Amino acid sequence: MYENNGSSTANGNGASARAAAGAEQVKEHLRGARDAAADTLRDASREAKTWSRGQFAALQDRVEAEPYRAAAWALGIGFVAGIVVTLLSRGDRR
Repeated sequence: MYENNGSSTANGNGASARAAAGAEQVKEHLRGARDAAADTLRDASREAKTWSRGQFAALQDRVEAEPYRAAAWALGIGFVAGIVVTLLSRGDRR
């Protein structure tokens, strides 16, 4: 068992100072990891934003180039979505 006497108090202060220094090193390491993760997330977010804007611009160009074809696609998608919603709502009544 651990005995608490005067000589161990001096050693305890040294141990607590080492523990505090170790804790500070861990904190600094965690801060660095947090900053690296934040930078990575910012970069990924920026890339996703750039990609999505590019995709939207390409879609907009295609719609402007062929408006009737885009309208036909929208009508077809709306029709299919209407059928799916109708079938799902009928299934809830049973």
